[in-house]
Amino acid sequence: MRLKRRASLLGSTFALAWLVSCGGSGSGGGGSSGRNAFLAVPQANAIAAYRVDMSSGSFKSVLGSPFSGGNSPISIAVHPSGKFIYAANQASNDISLFKIDSNTGELTEVMPRTAAGLNPTSLVMDSGGDLIFVANETSNNISVFSVSASDGTLSEVQGSPFATGPKPVALALSPSGQFLYAGSGSLAFVFGHSVASGTGNLGTVPGSPFAVESAPLALAVDPSGHFLYAANFSANTVSGMAIDSGTGALKVTSGSPFATGKNPISMAVHPSGKFLYVADLGANNISAYTIDTSTGVTTQLTKSPFTAGTEPVFVTTDPAGKFLYVCNQSAKNISQYAINQDSGGIPASTVTTTTNVSPAQLVFAK
Repeated sequence: MRLKRRASLLGSTFALAWLVSCGGSGSGGGGSSGRNAFLAVPQANAIAAYRVDMSSGSFKSVLGSPFSGGNSPISIAVHPSGKFIYAANQASNDISLFKIDSNTGELTEVMPRTAAGLNPTSLVMDSGGDLIFVANETSNNISVFSVSASDGTLSEVQGSPFATGPKPVALALSPSGQFLYAGSGSLAFVFGHSVASGTGNLGTVPGSPFAVESAPLALAVDPSGHFLYAANFSANTVSGMAIDSGTGALKVTSGSPFATGKNPISMAVHPSGKFLYVADLGANNISAYTIDTSTGVTTQLTKSPFTAGTEPVFVTTDPAGKFLYVCNQSAKNISQYAINQDSGGIPASTVTTTTNVSPAQLVFAK
């Protein structure tokens, strides 16, 4: 389960000697073309930075990458402005802020780091870049911070941290920023929170918590904000739920839960809202589904599942939805797939970069 995954990520200390081989297509500066991408590498206590070729999807390591940060960065988020990146440091119970050089993609950490709760595990930011939410697994709460638009610094909002269910290990925020959902790592529940406009204070969504099949180690909301999906790690299923746009309450969709591969641990909804991809840690593959955008009901693709690297722990798309990327824990690399925009299918993958240490999470600057 995800707890085991994190234990293995933290199990040994690595120097940054992997720098010379993590560039995929070679090393160099950022240049004016392409897009920035960032990779959390807990074992190296660092964030790796890349430029991504928007035509081929291939990676090029930014000069000086990886960039040292806090202890065991496990979850990261990029500010919508593209100026800042934040990392939840699991082993040191704090949040790192890095400034992003707009010309080269190089990172510079801004000190001091911001204190969080115990064992911060998941970090999400609202679409406007005004608020950051951090799930603290051991202290069973969620820290909420306001973000300075000028320098990216964090200020904890009044009343934070806010109580949630036991062992929150996954967060998902509705696109409107009105509702925040937390998956429990020890109970078969998703906890729903309302987000107060202007203050970021968390309330409780009516009917919360919402039952799923097993401890949901990953959550994903579709771009329209109509549906939430929860990966039931030990049940080998995914629960689909419709989101009440007024209250944030969840209602199980038809056919839910639906089967996936062994130990689903990460999910990504395509930017179009038409496809769902699930990383199956125990099966070394990616399960892919179409989504009925009216009902949220999923249908598995004919050729699904698709082969991934060894122990895929994280899956995401680029912002344009052209490519799917998978972080493979034991293979110590990132797989890249070209997405068929009509069917959602993902032909055989290529390795876009080799990390030599276990990658945890990949994010793109938008």
